[in-house]
Amino acid sequence: MIVAFHYYFLINLKYLAMKKVFYLAVMLVSLSAAAADPPEISEKVIKAFNETFTEAENVSWQELDNSCQADFKVSEMRVRATYDNDGNLLSTTKYYDEKSLPSNILAKLKVKYAGKQIVGVTEVMTESDITYHIVLKDEKNWYWVESSPYAALTLTQKLKRGEPRSSGF
Repeated sequence: MIVAFHYYFLINLKYLAMKKVFYLAVMLVSLSAAAADPPEISEKVIKAFNETFTEAENVSWQELDNSCQADFKVSEMRVRATYDNDGNLLSTTKYYDEKSLPSNILAKLKVKYAGKQIVGVTEVMTESDITYHIVLKDEKNWYWVESSPYAALTLTQKLKRGEPRSSGF
C-alpha cells in the first residue's frame, strides 16, 4: 500500500513538472514570436518621419488603432511622435528639463514659483496647440503647472510631499 502511494506520488510529481515545462515552453515561443514581429509601419509614415526627425536615434515603433507612434531620442531629449496612417504628423510629446523650456515661460516660472525646483517638463504639440506641463517641487509640496506658449501659467494640481520613510520597518 505504501509503495503504491509513493509510486502514484512520484508519477504525479513527474506529470506536474512536465506540465509546467510544457506551459513554460509554449509561453516562451509565443513571447518570442510576438517580439519577432515588428510593427508594419507604412512607407509614407517612415518617409515623413525621416524627413521631419533627421537626428532621431534609438527609434522604436508601435502600431495603434488608426495611427502609429515612434519613440526616440534627439540629443538627450526623449520624444514621442504620433502619425496617422497617411504619414501626417498628429502630435509630438517631448520630455525634458528646464534648460529646454522657452525663456519666456522659464522667466515667469522663476518669478511666480520662486524657490521651487523644476523637476521636469512635458511639451505636447498637436496640429492646433502647444501645451507645457511642468512639475515643480519644494520641501513640502509638488506642483503641476500648465503653460501656453505665451507663458499663461495655471496651477493644475498641488500635492503634499510624503515624509521620507525611515529605514527601520
